[in-house]
Amino acid sequence: MTTSDGEDLVVAGTVGKPFGIHGEVYVFADPDLGVEFTPETRFSTGSGVSELRVASSRVHRARRLVRFEGVTDREAAEALRGTMLLMPRARARLADDALWTTDVLGREVVDDDGAVVGVVERALDGAAHDYLLLARPDGGELLIPAVAELIDVDADPIVLHAIPGLVPDGREQ
Repeated sequence: MTTSDGEDLVVAGTVGKPFGIHGEVYVFADPDLGVEFTPETRFSTGSGVSELRVASSRVHRARRLVRFEGVTDREAAEALRGTMLLMPRARARLADDALWTTDVLGREVVDDDGAVVGVVERALDGAAHDYLLLARPDGGELLIPAVAELIDVDADPIVLHAIPGLVPDGREQ
């Protein structure tokens, strides 16, 4: 998603259910972006509400609670449920072990010998780490863990350092 001036936007988090009666909501932040929900922080929404500005933020039982300016009761908070919180990509601080999905989609993946393994079709969230879904040359799909020990995303094309059993057809190293 981009702004009217061409700036790339990323999803910093998603608004969850309301908490209490004073307009607070749970926010599920992208853990890879290191977003600070400090007062005055602004987010675009891509929905009917053009912008949300943080009024206050706190942690409650290891979960982020946020109250946005102008949201003062449970009904207004409920109306925000499911809203994506967007911010300019340039403002995001990407974690050292993370990558931008848009930087890998459509890129070719080869093994250490240069044989084509597939093309990155999707990135999927996992409990321990993310995964890349590759479209295989034979028409199938392959799910690989997106961990630095296995893939080199800085190389062009992306290099997969496969372990035995990861890639079918004997392409593992």
